Amino acid sequence: MKITINATGDEDAWQRQCMIEVASDATHQVRIEAMTETVDIDMGERDLDKIDLLNLGQIPKHGAIGITTVTFEGYPLEAATETSATGDGFFDIFASAPLVSGQPHDVDMSNTLTRYRVAILWTNDVDVTDASDDVDSADKGMRFVIADCFCTSCKTTFTDGVLKQTLIFKGVCFDKAAGVNIKMESCDASAAIPTLGDYTASSGKWA
Repeated sequence: MKITINATGDEDAWQRQCMIEVASDATHQVRIEAMTETVDIDMGERDLDKIDLLNLGQIPKHGAIGITTVTFEGYPLEAATETSATGDGFFDIFASAPLVSGQPHDVDMSNTLTRYRVAILWTNDVDVTDASDDVDSADKGMRFVIADCFCTSCKTTFTDGVLKQTLIFKGVCFDKAAGVNIKMESCDASAAIPTLGDYTASSGKWA
């Protein structure tokens, strides 16, 4: 899918369209925007407490940043996805890993924990086809990226007569070496946003 020019930040807000890529490695990259209705990014909170002093003063006590949660609501037609170009299902991402081969899909739950990189891109660059692509210096864009996160939930509902699934990813802001797992990028048509490159769990978050 390409972004259309009327769904951009030129109207003082990013509206209607975005691109979403979920990757577990260089060969397992799924684009799920074509079956997704809503995106919600909860960056967690910087923990803050207080220490009360005997003179009635107070000292702020700082804690770690909380868990980041990314939630997608969408309408999958299948249990899994066969090709990376267009996502068909959410369940395989939660159960084990994305992309299965052949019909019928038979996706079993697994105890294997797959690390993912999730990228969400808003842009007016009509040549961009994937959320991990570069945005040209003549165009505008904004991108959220979380690497080494986990898919923790896939909730299915049919309460209003439409099959809907809610896919949830959770991750921490830093790895064990204090390296960054999350970033937000943007450009204002005066510089480019570079490509993210291939994802390798735990070692190659982005280029």
